Amino acid sequence: KSEGRKVFGFNCSYAPEEILHALGVVPVRLLGRAQTIQAADRHFQSYCCSQVRCLMEDFINGVYKSLDGMIFAHTCDSMQQMHDIFRRNEKEIFSTNFNFPSRLDGEVPFNYAVEETKRFIAAVEKKLGTKLDPAKLKESIDIYNKNRDLLDRLYTLHLKNPDSIPSRALVLAVLFSVYSDKKEANAALSSWLDGFDASKPEDTKRKRILLVGNINISEEVYDLADEFGAIIADDDMCTGRRYFEGKVTEPTIEGVVRRHISRPHCAAKHRDNYSRARYLSELADKRRADGIIFLYLKFCDPHSFDYPDLKKEFDKKKIPSQLIETEQTSSQSGQLRTKMQAFAEILGA
Repeated sequence: KSEGRKVFGFNCSYAPEEILHALGVVPVRLLGRAQTIQAADRHFQSYCCSQVRCLMEDFINGVYKSLDGMIFAHTCDSMQQMHDIFRRNEKEIFSTNFNFPSRLDGEVPFNYAVEETKRFIAAVEKKLGTKLDPAKLKESIDIYNKNRDLLDRLYTLHLKNPDSIPSRALVLAVLFSVYSDKKEANAALSSWLDGFDASKPEDTKRKRILLVGNINISEEVYDLADEFGAIIADDDMCTGRRYFEGKVTEPTIEGVVRRHISRPHCAAKHRDNYSRARYLSELADKRRADGIIFLYLKFCDPHSFDYPDLKKEFDKKKIPSQLIETEQTSSQSGQLRTKMQAFAEILGA
């Protein structure tokens, strides 16, 4: 902002960041940091997830008043409800919805997503008074693809250097990337990762845990896994691998859409009844996971509906699992520590 740049917030990893970046915007993901919720309860029921309510609380309290725009990518009903409430109450901030389809397989969702992306671009262009330059789009795609490569490299190096790269580095590096200008994030990550030996073999002493869930902005689970002799080997989180998995393979609007269509999807999107179970089973095999932690924000309906089938899948594979529900508004240290210690003992850590 101090450099005169436009800053847009966005609520979901399905927002087309590369396109915003190519239009001269710095996209920053907003994850809600409110420690207490009071004002937001005038707009939301108490059984809406704390991510939505924390984010609304921050807006009401003026935390994000300097934003030039806010992008809502459609995922769950609660976040869609927030967009409707936001438009009625935050009239001074430009906002638009990005209606990415819920069903991802086949030609129809792809064509729909392309047309929706073009509508979205037109709305942002009108707000900014500029046009999307194909050359700048290619440059932005290259920058974002590099960030994805760096984060994937971090996850690999973490397994080889667990003492030098603790588990918390995974979530902190992703949060750093979504909160920062991507060029600056890339430079910092690249400089740091160059200091580690990529030829080292992976650590085989620690028990490996795969995290599965929605959004997590706390390092507690990661720190406790390390403390109790295990390691977070990988994850399927919005604030983890699901954010950076898959690259844009062609420098076009269609290329950006195709990446979102084809990357591992969250519980609010669908291919078939078993697509998430298949993907997570393959990821667990790839990382040789000894255990699974389902880390869910309370009252997240899409992930709660997913949980029974996913647990059944890992039960069939004889991989122990643990469900942990969290709230963004309060520390879970005591209860979380007990659960993590018990789970580590089950794994033999």
